Amino acid sequence: MNSGLKIILVSIGIGLHASPFASLFGNDVEEESKEWTFVSVPDFLNRDTLYPQEGFEDALTYFLQAVKAENPDFVLVAGDIVNGRWPTLMEPTAEAIVEKAEIFYPAWKARMEANGLKYYVAIGDHEIGDDPWPDEKAELVPIFEREFVKHLQMPLNGPEHMKGTAFSVFHKGTLFVSLNVFEPGEGHMGEMVADVSGEQLKWLDELLASHEDANHIVVMGHAPILGPVAQLNSGGIMLEKGRDSQLWKTLSSRGVDLYLCGEVHAITCTERDSVQQIAHGSLFGWNPTVNYLVGKVTERSIELELKEIDVTPNVVDGISLSVSMTPETLEAGFRSVGTMKILKTDDGVEKIKTGSFQEEKESL
Repeated sequence: MNSGLKIILVSIGIGLHASPFASLFGNDVEEESKEWTFVSVPDFLNRDTLYPQEGFEDALTYFLQAVKAENPDFVLVAGDIVNGRWPTLMEPTAEAIVEKAEIFYPAWKARMEANGLKYYVAIGDHEIGDDPWPDEKAELVPIFEREFVKHLQMPLNGPEHMKGTAFSVFHKGTLFVSLNVFEPGEGHMGEMVADVSGEQLKWLDELLASHEDANHIVVMGHAPILGPVAQLNSGGIMLEKGRDSQLWKTLSSRGVDLYLCGEVHAITCTERDSVQQIAHGSLFGWNPTVNYLVGKVTERSIELELKEIDVTPNVVDGISLSVSMTPETLEAGFRSVGTMKILKTDDGVEKIKTGSFQEEKESL
């Protein structure tokens, strides 16, 4: 492996403070002055909202302004930005999807832009109607995907059959890859399965091979690969075959360091085969806490910090009506729940973990 750092995403309070690693490394790493930042926040929002949305906007603005205060070059959202249950039993039509997409995607984008945030979005299960996918819904998945591509306007450089739903971005020496982890096939979700195979897997492998000299590689996909993972108000979709999947084997064989994902709305950090998976996310309106991940990048290192804050959802008869933050919460701000530093030198790789990043050692 080269001396650069490789990261995969497949999908972050205001606490502005000094780096938690400063006392550990001091000024030994001269490239710290070239540091830049990204933020990861999967499952934001995982609901259909207008902009502004009555009962939600104060909490959402506070959250997004905290993200903005991190000064990120961009925000990574590993899927589920809308609720997406648009074709109902009464209205299982392509027209219903187009109509709702015209409302809720522009509203989501307007909120991010109003808070000064650039973003890259992976496609999640809610962008294709939410699981399960019986035949009549599975037939509409191409319409869902077309509307996602039309409104989100992600780069069109992925595999031929997934232009705009799988893509890559090269930024300041780092390669970011976004995967579409939902493919047709028989499985427990009906006619769609969580998998990366065939032409998409080939595209990913060739892309990683062609960027061996990148400082870092970051790829995001919506569903976790490794289990078990904590879940909160989630359907718990996991990638087919998990650690034995060809996707995971590709990440490991190509020297990827991080796989970032969402779906489960809770934090679980798991490292296997030298690849660190971070499952996390922010489901507003249902969960009692929301979180985001900050990544501070230099030529040979990445500092990661998970931050969370309490929120107060107002749910009546199974309907989420609003979300707020108490004065005590606003005064306390976000709290750090875990840090990780990956430092690469000519002598090898050093990893330092605290909090949520720590786990019991597993015999490999």
